[in-house]
Amino acid sequence: MPAHCESAPARPPSDLVDFETGAAFLGKSGHPISSSTLRRLARAKQLTIWRRGRRHLVSLSDLLVAHGEWSTAQLATS
Repeated sequence: MPAHCESAPARPPSDLVDFETGAAFLGKSGHPISSSTLRRLARAKQLTIWRRGRRHLVSLSDLLVAHGEWSTAQLATS
C-alpha cells in the first residue's frame, strides 16, 4: 500500500525506481543528490512511496519534478 497519499491510484505508475537508482539518474543532471537526501525530499513533498518487499519505490516523474524544485532552491541560496 502506498504511503503519504490518502487517495493513491489503484495501480502503481510504470516508472517506479528505488532511491539509489533515482539518485544515480539525477546525478547525471549536473545537480547530484544523495539517495538519503532524495528520500527526505520525497517525504517532505509527500510523494507516494510504494513498497515492494523491502524496497521503497517512487515515481521517477515525481522525483524529476521534486529534484528540479530542490535544485532551483539550492542555486538561489548559493
